[in-house]
Amino acid sequence: MDSASRQPSSRVAPLAFAWLGLALLTLASIGLGNWLNGTAALPLLVAAIIWLKAGLVARYYLEVQLSHAFIRRMVMLFIAFVPLALVLTDLFGAHLAKWLTL
Repeated sequence: MDSASRQPSSRVAPLAFAWLGLALLTLASIGLGNWLNGTAALPLLVAAIIWLKAGLVARYYLEVQLSHAFIRRMVMLFIAFVPLALVLTDLFGAHLAKWLTL
């Protein structure tokens, strides 16, 4: 890979579209929260929206694709772990609280 393709972008349009995507995903999560309040599917949808938003931030604002492979993998692992932890906490919160208390 040549060094010209690994330079950070100085264009504003991709950042504006990423911001618009983040804003739309936020509005979608608010709408889903009102529409599906109390249903079992809501935590899964919220986790999916968080995963998408974190991916947008990592790609367009952190430019993780330009980083070293180890850093890129760690960021992607974190992005995958947080929504998974939210879903597991929702499903098994009482059991986790009992298990984690001293």
